[in-house]
Amino acid sequence: MNKRILLVEDYEEKAKDIRKFVQEKFSYVTLYNCSSYNSAQEMIFEAEQEYDLILLDMSMSTFDLNDDASGGLPEPAAGQNILEGMYLRNISTPVIVVTMYNVFGRKELATFDKELKEQYPENYRSYVFYSAQKGDWRSKLEQQIKSIFQ
Repeated sequence: MNKRILLVEDYEEKAKDIRKFVQEKFSYVTLYNCSSYNSAQEMIFEAEQEYDLILLDMSMSTFDLNDDASGGLPEPAAGQNILEGMYLRNISTPVIVVTMYNVFGRKELATFDKELKEQYPENYRSYVFYSAQKGDWRSKLEQQIKSIFQ
């Protein structure tokens, strides 16, 4: 049972933590990674690759960081825009949002969670609140991945 997960995350420390955790807990998973809104769009909408799950950050830079580029502008609604694009293209890959923020715009995370479930029921499953200081995100993420891969 080989599964493919795409991790969309622009904060390197968080991405490293999530990659390490997923590889330890789910050895049968091939993990793909991208770190900006534009590269996520390419990998989800244009690539021939299909994923079994997407771990999605909600707020990220527009472009990948490299020696030549600053990463572009911050895009606070990037994750929601990606969910919208998946909906419009009938891409039904399940999505778990992994976020470090409690508020989006002026909405509390619980309200935002409810709205995403209503707007994108084909894709959006739930969220995990990531914290570098606390490790409780790991058990929640593990449970959610297992429920999708059953």
